[in-house]
Amino acid sequence: MVIRQNIQDKSFIESNVAPKRFSPLTRQVIAATGPIIASAAAGMTNGFSAILLPQLQSPESSIQITNDQSSWIASMAPLPMAAGCLLGGFLMEKFGRKVTHLILSISFAVGFCVLSVALSYDMILVGRFITGFSCGLVGPPASVYIAETSHPRYRGILLAGVTFAVSFGIFLSHLFGTLFHWKMAALYCSFFMVASYVFVVFCPESPSWLLSKGQGREAEAAFRWLRGHDAEALKEFDDMVAKYSGSCTTGSSQDSKQGLRESLLKREFILPLITLLVFFFTMQFSGVNIVAFYSISLMKTTIGSNINEYLAMLIVDLVRVITSLIACVLLKMFGRRPLAMLSGTGTTISLIGLSIFLYFQTSIPVYQNLSWMSLIFLISYIIFIGIGLFPLPWCMSGEVFPIATRGIGTGLTSSFNFVCFFVVIKTGPSLFSAVGTNGTFMVYGIISLIGTLVLYMILPETKNRTLQEIEDAFKSGWRPTEKTAIVQNQNKA
Repeated sequence: MVIRQNIQDKSFIESNVAPKRFSPLTRQVIAATGPIIASAAAGMTNGFSAILLPQLQSPESSIQITNDQSSWIASMAPLPMAAGCLLGGFLMEKFGRKVTHLILSISFAVGFCVLSVALSYDMILVGRFITGFSCGLVGPPASVYIAETSHPRYRGILLAGVTFAVSFGIFLSHLFGTLFHWKMAALYCSFFMVASYVFVVFCPESPSWLLSKGQGREAEAAFRWLRGHDAEALKEFDDMVAKYSGSCTTGSSQDSKQGLRESLLKREFILPLITLLVFFFTMQFSGVNIVAFYSISLMKTTIGSNINEYLAMLIVDLVRVITSLIACVLLKMFGRRPLAMLSGTGTTISLIGLSIFLYFQTSIPVYQNLSWMSLIFLISYIIFIGIGLFPLPWCMSGEVFPIATRGIGTGLTSSFNFVCFFVVIKTGPSLFSAVGTNGTFMVYGIISLIGTLVLYMILPETKNRTLQEIEDAFKSGWRPTEKTAIVQNQNKA
């Protein structure tokens, strides 16, 4: 049984907290920095094919590839991401969130180093496979660790930092590829994982995970390092301890497996699982990663020859980065549901508008000189999908699952996301060939519309709620909303 340990030796706690000159918010930001940098490496992996493929297809390239090989290079990274997510969920439950981040930092660095010394098509595939697998590893623990180590007031903006890092990573990989040879670009990408490793080493393990393993003293030390000693923080920790004291009992391995099976059938697991599966499906099949993976070729098709495609790619990347920063602020100010609805609606309108305009652009000569309009529609799409559909499912994956099944839940949903990711990237060129660029955007727009309508009916509001309150809300069978959170907090006061 996990019980609250009355720690008489206060020097133990004081020796495990940061100096007083560092505020709890500063420590929470430091703790989130390692996972955020690792998420930037995931963005670099996503964007790397956009600069790798054009250089490999150049007549001067020492490694010549076919169109089919180009497709495999692009899709080789998403291919192992689903398996990486499942392993990441297992590792973070078995060995902890911190250890898992240290492992994936090394894995990412190895993958980029393999790319930087690749001398053949096969070595490129190996490097892409390792970096893609590492992307899967970082999916579950990044959002969970940040959610479990941050205050509810800051949880949204820190979780949004993950998707900002992904966008920034895409921009960096495209910038490196524009300025340098792809091998040097890969080497520069590997340097970021050294910084990620260092930040994670000097931060504590998740207090929630430590409590789940019966390590009360370590959990309290980690919690105070992160959250300080104010009454609100101590009450939250007491609530966490009470939960584990009442629900965790010693028993056989068979009893533990039986308890896990029962937990997986409870509504507080099933409801969030369904919600996030719908959310990730809508996000991926709205084409969010098509632009990142096929930026150069997509720019040539969309804007024609009137604008330099590399410049247009970097403009779109900068818009994506700025939008991710704005999303961080919006998640602090507004609830998840309003942002999701605004994002879904804007994404649908942008995709359908871009589809219609591209149709007229290719059919009516007078529109051929207005290629800048296509870029505006594309930028509008990046903005709207970047403020909601892209960051929200990642943010909420660390919030909505109970601690007992958080690793499994985030692993399953992240894995499903990357399966969709692979399908979209692998089928993208075929879809462009079959129905054209305008038809492809129309398909993505219709999926965005349907997904937004479904999310309107099932998406919960988790803003300003502790993880325990969110779990209790799903357990009670009603959808948690921001309004009920405010009422509950007022009643507590």
